[in-house]
Amino acid sequence: MESVRGKLKEKAVLMSNCKICLKEQSSDPYFVMEIGHYVIYHAPVEKQLVGYLYVEPKRHVESWHELSSDEKSELPEIIAQLEKMLYQEIQAERVYTLTVGEVVRHLHIHLIPRCAGDAIDGLELIQRAAGPMGTGQPVSKADIQQFIERVQVLNGKSVQ
Repeated sequence: MESVRGKLKEKAVLMSNCKICLKEQSSDPYFVMEIGHYVIYHAPVEKQLVGYLYVEPKRHVESWHELSSDEKSELPEIIAQLEKMLYQEIQAERVYTLTVGEVVRHLHIHLIPRCAGDAIDGLELIQRAAGPMGTGQPVSKADIQQFIERVQVLNGKSVQ
């Protein structure tokens, strides 16, 4: 089986100094799936939030206007499918969707779920989850790996 990273090297224009492009070239334990022109990753355990996903273009793109027509047309459906999956798999009550681009200059979309009983919500959840401190919730690498495996099985490693 050819790795996603191998495919990405062939298909994508990558920047050697971009953290996201470099991640695409290596084996990342938070890889979830590839969908069209995008790769989906789970946020690292330090974010302390199961279901926190990144949607990243395979090629180096810094701004929305740089997306191709195909990339633009795929994105809303991908986000909708991932949101639906988060509502079903972890019973999310809300999924916050945002881009920031301050730390890494490679367009990527954050999907930050909020579930019933979460101690924080709204802007506080977004700021803490997207920031360096994380949410403060007890989450292990095993919790995240179980989530990733469920999603991969559910979607056959690809959402079509």
